[in-house]
Amino acid sequence: MSGLPSLRKQQLLSEFAGLKQACPEGIFVSLTPGDATLWSGVLFVRKGPYCPAILRFQISFPDSYPQLPPLVTFSTDMFHPLITPLTTYMYTTDIQESGTVSASDQERLPPGGFSLRHGFPDWFGRGRRSMIEARRTSGQQPAMSPDAATALSSATTPPSTTVPAPRIPSYMRTGQKSVSAYEVLHYIRSAFDDEEVLDSVPLTAAGNPGAWHAWRTHRKALGKLVEDAAPASADDEQRNKEENEHDTENTQDKAKATSSTATPRRPGEWNWDGVWEDRVKKNVASSLSEPVLYGETKTADDLIKFLAMEDNDIDSVKENLSRTIGQTL
Repeated sequence: MSGLPSLRKQQLLSEFAGLKQACPEGIFVSLTPGDATLWSGVLFVRKGPYCPAILRFQISFPDSYPQLPPLVTFSTDMFHPLITPLTTYMYTTDIQESGTVSASDQERLPPGGFSLRHGFPDWFGRGRRSMIEARRTSGQQPAMSPDAATALSSATTPPSTTVPAPRIPSYMRTGQKSVSAYEVLHYIRSAFDDEEVLDSVPLTAAGNPGAWHAWRTHRKALGKLVEDAAPASADDEQRNKEENEHDTENTQDKAKATSSTATPRRPGEWNWDGVWEDRVKKNVASSLSEPVLYGETKTADDLIKFLAMEDNDIDSVKENLSRTIGQTL
């Protein structure tokens, strides 16, 4: 798709046009004039734990969409497990509690970034694949036992008469399933109005680990959640296995540290009682305040504006809309 910008643009325009007929309830999206890759949206949360918040967000589609995910960023501050805090410089979508973020980290999210890793895992995990591809390019192969190497060689060596299959461009691979903009919007809405969706988010997919712990503490206090952690996917289990192996290798080095060295507590060890309720209540109230609704937006290219109107004016607008809709039916 990256080699066909006109086709990609037409695809995005087609998806946007389809949203006029079927868009997730409570979501309104506007297309940036002259730029089909940048969409502005507003989410009206009408049920669930974040009701009745009104949230502004933007979706930026990369050149390689739908092979790679769009970037979803919220300009409205919200304490949410999948949204990186606006005051944070940058999080990685592969963040760990004890990890750090460096300039070499892949799949990073900016402040306000919404993590899509839980909803669309096939879009992620590129870091490990890119490392494998780099080894293959440089002629390096992962270490393996002689028996395994022999078995792999005998199983993968093709006959001399086999002709390699031609490489098919990504945009011509019709067998692979692509994710539509509608599915992304539907998942975004469900992350705010469906408790079960939030319960199923693993820590490895969280954009805000603190909000993740606070949410789970809140759910446990209500008796809605009893397990200690969300179900882990195959990628999460593999990642945890690699981390355990790495920790085992560094055990001797850690043992050399002096006992007087203070170890900071991880987010999972903090007291999160009442934190989610307090933070979300304040954020929801702020999202409904007049300065936020009717004031200047934080992004200059945000095309969706709200207008403060009297009740009589609102009734007049409703009548005009009803009259217009009745004429088109």
